[in-house]
Amino acid sequence: GRKGLGNIYVWASGDGGEEDDCNCDGYAASMWTISINSAINDGQNAHYDESCSSTLASTFSNGAKDPNTGV
Repeated sequence: GRKGLGNIYVWASGDGGEEDDCNCDGYAASMWTISINSAINDGQNAHYDESCSSTLASTFSNGAKDPNTGV
């Protein structure tokens, strides 16, 4: 698909919550991986978000504790 230009890895930056850290994840912490985080519509972090220094981008998610809250 990339005509010999190699692979692109997109990895979720973690869903372990406040007690976890994706910097300990061998995939998310790799310099060859683009790590993506989530944002929810009320300006808060999703309840499953981890601290992660490798995050390069964020996308919308229905990560609120209330499943009826949408984006």
